Amino acid sequence: MAKGHHLQCGNESYISSESACCNGKITKGLSQLVADCCGTKAYNSLNEICCDGSLFTRSSAHVQCCGEVMYLPTRSCCFDKKLTERKENHDCCGAESFDKTTHICCSNSLSVKPIKESCTNLTVPPRPLSSSPTCTSFQIPEEKSETYNPKEKICCSGRLYKASTLTMCCGDRIYTPFDENVLCCNGTLHLNVPKQSECVGGVVYTNNTCDLSARTRLGEHCCGGQTYDPRTHICCNGHSHDMMNGNFCCGSNVYDPHNKSMKCCSGHLYKDLGEYAECCGNRLLNNTSQICCSSSTTAIIYHTKSNHHCCGHYYYNASLWNCCAENLKPTPNHDSFHPEYRLKQLTDLIPTICNETVLFGKVESVALGKRDRQVMLKVINDFKDSWHYEYLDHCKTPALENGMTYLWKNTTNGYKPISTPVEHISDIHMFYTVCHQHKCQKG
Repeated sequence: MAKGHHLQCGNESYISSESACCNGKITKGLSQLVADCCGTKAYNSLNEICCDGSLFTRSSAHVQCCGEVMYLPTRSCCFDKKLTERKENHDCCGAESFDKTTHICCSNSLSVKPIKESCTNLTVPPRPLSSSPTCTSFQIPEEKSETYNPKEKICCSGRLYKASTLTMCCGDRIYTPFDENVLCCNGTLHLNVPKQSECVGGVVYTNNTCDLSARTRLGEHCCGGQTYDPRTHICCNGHSHDMMNGNFCCGSNVYDPHNKSMKCCSGHLYKDLGEYAECCGNRLLNNTSQICCSSSTTAIIYHTKSNHHCCGHYYYNASLWNCCAENLKPTPNHDSFHPEYRLKQLTDLIPTICNETVLFGKVESVALGKRDRQVMLKVINDFKDSWHYEYLDHCKTPALENGMTYLWKNTTNGYKPISTPVEHISDIHMFYTVCHQHKCQKG
């Protein structure tokens, strides 16, 4: 989408990366990408729950709805109406709970009778609607169709599923952070795995044990539909610019990375910046009351809240969730840790990072220790010492992808990744060029 692209919500327009639309009403400050609807109000289902149109703050990651009431699954909900204490050998009959060892449920009238009595059309009593955590995962996918509404469904490798904003793809299957004993690893959804299992480098670890499973004419350079002189001009996505205005591209524009009044965010150029400004995907974060949460695929801006942290591109309540290497798990441990930082775009790090000792390292192999992640790096443009072996705090460090190249910064505890994946050699060239110019200017 072009910067500033607006969508329609009732009689108003909005930007989906900044607001959400629910039944014709706009909720600002929460992106449509992570919002669910409760009537006309948008909410973050990680930290809130909607019960029959009423919005509640979650007291636990496991809470469910029984009509308009929020409850923990230590109790039973019969026919989504009445809460009862969960007891052994008890089941629901209509809105009532009964003891199956002493009574029966008559399906024709949904009434409870002593087991010695009889009733016509006796059937197995229905299970409580909320006897187990509600989730849409692992259902049989619906029939394929050419179009779908992304607010209601999700497409995973060509298969459509009904979904909420927390539903995620794992290959052609779906799962949510609420699902227990489930782990997505390298596009494969693993079921019934121990809670301590982790996916590192495409391998499942349980208790720290590896479990394998057109040419222009001669002498001419083309830029778009015209020719240009690369000695005096630069071509950015088919647009020619004078190098006097800058010697690097940002989308179709040209800019100078040394100019502090400009910042390039994923191909979008921002000018006239304030004192505080950093990139969050293709958007600019310039408000200290906001925070950017980002993963390798998505970046979202949230309003800051106390006791809330980022886990990938999700913003979670630390009293409900635990985050380890960008994976959310309910019921946090008292000694749980939260991510220390997020990976930033390379353009967001320069020229400040030019004063630090850094290297470009490609992740070749990863293994999981007791609490650390052991990473084998192949150093780019370093022929004297072409390999590095680094130990990272597994839960506090963002997730890394095998085969991807990152910028690593030297710290007192070794090198740590600080950039999002660097996918183009031209980005590495830009980094070294800008840093060389920066050091020359200081000299």
